[in-house]
Amino acid sequence: MAGDAELDPLRRASAQTMQQLVDSIRAHAYGPKGIDASTQGHSRAVAWLAMQIATQAGLSPAEIEEIGLAGLVHDIGKIHVPQHVLRKPPPLTAEEFEIIKSHAALGAEILQPFNLKAIECIVRHHHERYDGKGYPDGLAGDKIPLGARIVAVAECYHRIISDPRHQGTHAVEDALAELRRCSGTQFDPKIVTAFLNWVETHGDRPEQP
Repeated sequence: MAGDAELDPLRRASAQTMQQLVDSIRAHAYGPKGIDASTQGHSRAVAWLAMQIATQAGLSPAEIEEIGLAGLVHDIGKIHVPQHVLRKPPPLTAEEFEIIKSHAALGAEILQPFNLKAIECIVRHHHERYDGKGYPDGLAGDKIPLGARIVAVAECYHRIISDPRHQGTHAVEDALAELRRCSGTQFDPKIVTAFLNWVETHGDRPEQP
């Protein structure tokens, strides 16, 4: 893992480009108009939540920064997913779901020229499952990069609390219940515990910077 001295130039050289990639995802998936606040902020929210989990888990500043950058671009592969599939409401056909699933590996391919291997690996594996039933490679347990396990928890939480079907007083309860239910199967139980401990300390809707 990169040390702190290596991280400063990485942050300076990459953060702006990463944000430009995120903006490209938004434009491709949702068009220039009609982007609601929750959709527009998803990548930033996942990045920020992932960094809080990583901090709670006691990771180094360099690891926290890498995980944050990976969270920012975790869905970059959706640039290569056809718009009619991205915009289609559920349910998807089996073929359409396979197309959606391809975004993880495609995202890693997009990041290869940046030579940021740790971030590339997190993006590729953020849809792996702790029980080995995820994609694209069916990794299980500690075989999944730690940052990917963290981003998976952050993404699940934000996806649920920003879903209109979960809006209202029960959105956070639904999200936390889902994390508990899937702990040990979809998610690393240590990461779920770290997140729950963070929520207990900081509240379920703390202000993001």
